[in-house]
Amino acid sequence: MNVFSQVQRLAWNPAAFIAAAVTALALVAASPASANSDPKAEAFVKNIADKTIEVISTKDQTVEEREAAFRDLFLENMDVPRISAFVLGQYARLPSAEERKEYIGLVEEFIVKVYANRLSAYSNESFEVLGSTKRREGKEVIVSSRINFEGGRDPVPVDWWLLNTDDGYKVFDVKVLGIWMAQEQREGFVSVIRNNGGKFEPLLAHLRNQIGNAEKELEQTLAQENNEE
Repeated sequence: MNVFSQVQRLAWNPAAFIAAAVTALALVAASPASANSDPKAEAFVKNIADKTIEVISTKDQTVEEREAAFRDLFLENMDVPRISAFVLGQYARLPSAEERKEYIGLVEEFIVKVYANRLSAYSNESFEVLGSTKRREGKEVIVSSRINFEGGRDPVPVDWWLLNTDDGYKVFDVKVLGIWMAQEQREGFVSVIRNNGGKFEPLLAHLRNQIGNAEKELEQTLAQENNEE
């Protein structure tokens, strides 16, 4: 069974999901915080954050150089196949093999270009890991952190949903200001397919358009950074 089928089964079993969530909450409440934390997961997140800050703090980068740095960082540490399947929701089995191949490639580009642009806005901030909570017997970990700003602005909370895989920790989702990014993206992707008669090609076109817009925005961001030096 491939990851698309596995995610679809999870997406269509709300009773099991609620039961698992209640169980997890009960276990967390009954366990000491120290016993339920995961220092290795916290170090994993801190390493990603430090590398991100290093990338966006590097001056005189071209668009290609910044995207290449983020590509290495994101694709090494994110579970892109599982994210790609999850954000399709009930349409996880819709694409043909050829469409699925193109789709996963576009999702990779989407992650790199969109988040490279968004993260470039945080070049003068610091990152702090606050703690972690293991779930599903350590197969998943939620790492809590925050972005601290200069100038008195309130910190922004950031939670990281990690999967503990055979290849080490992988990022499955990130929650910023109370919004899980992959879950928000799933709503958008599902809406595009639904509003186009259940066809998959309009989603591919949507992704191509979003990637193009993100690249233009990153060019503008880097140009502004260079002008401010």
